[in-house]
Amino acid sequence: MKTGIPEVDRGIAAVAAAAAERYGAAAVARIAASTLSSFESAAVADERQRPTWVHTPGLTARPFWTREQCGRLTEMIVAFEAGREAIAAEIRELDTSRMGVPYDHLSVEPERIRGWKNLFFFKDYQPDLELLERVPTIKAITDRFGPAQLDRFELFLSVLEPGTHIPPHFGGSNAKLTLHLPLAVPPGDTAIRVDDETRGWASGDMVIFDDTFDHEAWNRTDQQRAVLLLKAYHPELTVEEIGVLEMFAPLSAKVYRELLKTKGRGQ
Repeated sequence: MKTGIPEVDRGIAAVAAAAAERYGAAAVARIAASTLSSFESAAVADERQRPTWVHTPGLTARPFWTREQCGRLTEMIVAFEAGREAIAAEIRELDTSRMGVPYDHLSVEPERIRGWKNLFFFKDYQPDLELLERVPTIKAITDRFGPAQLDRFELFLSVLEPGTHIPPHFGGSNAKLTLHLPLAVPPGDTAIRVDDETRGWASGDMVIFDDTFDHEAWNRTDQQRAVLLLKAYHPELTVEEIGVLEMFAPLSAKVYRELLKTKGRGQ
């Protein structure tokens, strides 16, 4: 797991050594075999996957997941689904005027997604404590579940304005799943395509997918579409492997933001 950038590689080696001491060499092995795929090609199990950031070997790859396939994540998924109406009501009371900045992403140009608006409750593992106090249902769920169920790299309100199309792109890491909790879904043509399957959000159930498959989303209606977007570590990772990933989290976030800057896409 080397990038060829001496400072970064020294940081990776130091964290790997500390993680091995804390969680054992077996927990570090799969993470150490990960590829920083922005710097070198990843040998993915499914050729339809193209993680833009880190590929972790040996994990089941499928475009869409059911809650029953999510193992230890299922309890957390059910908790968000049970709280959906309360979450939607709390979010309706928020001042969303801060939502004007497009989501920064390695594979999507910001100018192409001006209608994709976001309000972050967690970003780069840092909570917006003031904002979370205004959405007590989200806060209660995030307080209840730890990293083994809920990753805190990003958790945000994701809004597609009328007429918005997020073009086809690939996500950063196959070690995580993306989950959409529908909050406001207008009737009409608004959907997400992952690989060769297209789904909507009208059922109210969590939509769970692997964003390292080619995917796009659109809202061709005259109303906003809103979902709560969250991330969870792949259910086949052990709790110890997740502990290793959490130790890498500060370094990963720093390097990711620096890479965005070099591509002219950082915020």
